[in-house]
Amino acid sequence: MYYINKIIGVVVSPVGLAIIGGLFALLCARLKRQRLAKWLGWLTVAWLWLWMTPIMTWVVGVPLEREFLADGRIPTVETFPEADAIVLLGGSMGIETNLSTYAEMWTSADRVWQAARLLKAGKAPKVIATGDGAIDTTLPLLKDFGVAEESVSFLDAKNTEEEAKGIKELIGRASVSKPKILLVTSAWHMKRARMMFEKYAPEIEVVCAPADFEQTMMAENLFSPQAILPDANVLYLNSVALHEWVGIIGYKLFR
Repeated sequence: MYYINKIIGVVVSPVGLAIIGGLFALLCARLKRQRLAKWLGWLTVAWLWLWMTPIMTWVVGVPLEREFLADGRIPTVETFPEADAIVLLGGSMGIETNLSTYAEMWTSADRVWQAARLLKAGKAPKVIATGDGAIDTTLPLLKDFGVAEESVSFLDAKNTEEEAKGIKELIGRASVSKPKILLVTSAWHMKRARMMFEKYAPEIEVVCAPADFEQTMMAENLFSPQAILPDANVLYLNSVALHEWVGIIGYKLFR
């Protein structure tokens, strides 16, 4: 199921649908349907161009993050309550040991900094870092941020569903009757992450403490002169947002 979801995510993406549109245009040209091939070609180009602008970020990205803002601004760590643990979802760090002994920060690495902020602010006594190989990637950065190694524990998981199930088992071993966690992930991923925890760990009280409001920040360029120009970084962010909506809608339809 994990790999099936990955394949679906690639197909149902701006680039995936553009490739499909281009292939249909080539097929129509091959079948001597020149007019239809031309229209499909232009529609494919227009489709891809649109997804490379902040216009689509405003449509698909900002709604994912809007509810987690406080009066239109990113909330500070002081506004969050105290909890039993900070759960830092994976996906922000990576490493390729064949190339380097150092971990690499990805675009969502603000999650790690947010977890460190919360811990240093005394909001929880420990951090649970999830993801494949978190001990080799996330831990070094947390230590650089001044987090003691003994304050961090780890959970191997491939996706958000496994993370929710795994946290339920870890937290469930504690004697706390209604444990509370500060859930840290990228703001654009928080809606779906919260849904997973509500389904697979309903006995845990989840307080959303998102970081990485990239969609909202990108949409601030909506009225700039460059907003109509295609941008590969915007395409990436919009693809991420569409992937989240596909996951949310699919979860609601088939849960």
